[in-house]
Amino acid sequence: MKKILLVVLAIFVFSSLAVTQTQRLAYVDSETILGQLQEAQDAKIAVDEAVKQWQDELDKMGRDLDSSLQDYQNKSALFSPQKKDEEQKRLAGMQQNIRDLQLKRQQDAAQLRDTKFQPIRTKVLKAIEGVAKEEGFTFVFDKLNQTVLLFADVKYDLTYKVIDRLKRGPSGKTK
Repeated sequence: MKKILLVVLAIFVFSSLAVTQTQRLAYVDSETILGQLQEAQDAKIAVDEAVKQWQDELDKMGRDLDSSLQDYQNKSALFSPQKKDEEQKRLAGMQQNIRDLQLKRQQDAAQLRDTKFQPIRTKVLKAIEGVAKEEGFTFVFDKLNQTVLLFADVKYDLTYKVIDRLKRGPSGKTK
């Protein structure tokens, strides 16, 4: 559905261009822009560090579960049926806790990424808008979203102008 919508949008844009030649297209490479921004690199490091801590926590819980399972297997022959049932329930509970925490940590990671990168995305979009208006472009596409952008001449690449704007600010002063 999303691809169909994008194709319809592309057809609309390009058919509109045939009617009115005053519209200009350009593109940026958002990956390159984010790679050049220190605050984006810092945000990525912060997210990666948090995710690593969470993964270490899950790994420890997994090792504890493995150890408990091994212990259960070694001693289960000595357990009464009631004790076996209790241990199996305890192990299943441990396993469920790991799954629940893993899901929560995935959600936490997505939320942390959104929180860290939303101000950066807003800043980049404002810079793109500013450069596009100054350069007289009606539409600016992201090179990474190749669903619509099938070819791009480098002379319409605004990536480095956007990076320059982000580093210098809209007035052209170095920050």
